[in-house]
Amino acid sequence: MYYQIWNFFLKEDKYIYWKEKIKVNKNFDKVTWQKIIDFLFLVEQTFQLKSQLAETDSLEPFLKLATENGYNLTAEELAWFLITRRQIWDLFDFAQKTPSLKEELLIAKDPQQFVNIAAENGYYFSVEELAWLLIEIKSSPELVSINNSVGEILTVSSYGRIEIGYWIWLAEDWGIVPPFCHREKPDNLLSGDTNNPFLLDRCFLPKSYFNQRILVSSNS
Repeated sequence: MYYQIWNFFLKEDKYIYWKEKIKVNKNFDKVTWQKIIDFLFLVEQTFQLKSQLAETDSLEPFLKLATENGYNLTAEELAWFLITRRQIWDLFDFAQKTPSLKEELLIAKDPQQFVNIAAENGYYFSVEELAWLLIEIKSSPELVSINNSVGEILTVSSYGRIEIGYWIWLAEDWGIVPPFCHREKPDNLLSGDTNNPFLLDRCFLPKSYFNQRILVSSNS
């Protein structure tokens, strides 16, 4: 299934095509973003669906299978989701290898300046898209902490290990990522605006994140 996603959207020629297309036409929102996350989660939980998607040889039957399983997705929506995420990860990867860019991003005074610096280097995404991905990363159980002097948090991606704690903490300071989260999901979720990530029931972190954050705070 992941080969199909790469072949339809992320292979070099497809990536260039879709990157230019979504840069001009980006009319999607958090609802669409979450819908695609939910679909991919369903795929991971459903072996038969994953196998069926892996057998598709073009985008049309891939999308048809998604629709048949309750997710009416368009090619443009999937492209926007996948290309945007890749651009953010590519920026993090490039910044990790380029100290001058990393420093410039870390001293950005607000998220819009951060996004502008990214665009100047060929990576295009909005403040909202950056926040959605960082919140998702922050709440992922796959975050792995390392014990060092700067309290870095690493997450595994297709690039290997990429430093991510810097960007999460920067976004927290800007107020686009919620600063406080539960270590464990509470039994009773709060009702109300379920799209508000700043509610205390909307974001969950492994214990290691708090240990690292406390370590950094005590050493600063």
